[in-house]
Amino acid sequence: MVVDPLEPLGVSVSYLDGTPFDTYFWPGVFLLAIAAASLVTVSGLAFGWRWQWAAGIESSMGRTWPWLGAVAIGGVLLVFELIELFLIPFHPIMHPLLIAVSLAIIGLALTTSSQRHLSPRAVKA
Repeated sequence: MVVDPLEPLGVSVSYLDGTPFDTYFWPGVFLLAIAAASLVTVSGLAFGWRWQWAAGIESSMGRTWPWLGAVAIGGVLLVFELIELFLIPFHPIMHPLLIAVSLAIIGLALTTSSQRHLSPRAVKA
């Protein structure tokens, strides 16, 4: 989408009619940012990264920052897909799949075991 904003993977810009975008460049940049945030969040979870700037957020939320990151990423993706549903023609595979993935990210973060595992007390500094 960023490299070929006029026809990424053969998708015509005509799908963007009625949206604020003329090309796929900015939606592509947005999705790259979400992908980067996802990688940082997964890395933080896998390696147990503790960042000083996140300590206040962690203490007020009662969870480590990767938990908040997962919920936020899932929520942003869900909102993105729901808005996309109203702006571009329905795709029978892409839209349901990405909405399901968004809900799965949020749902997994909200499970009792995830919340228990990602509480600041459970993670050793």
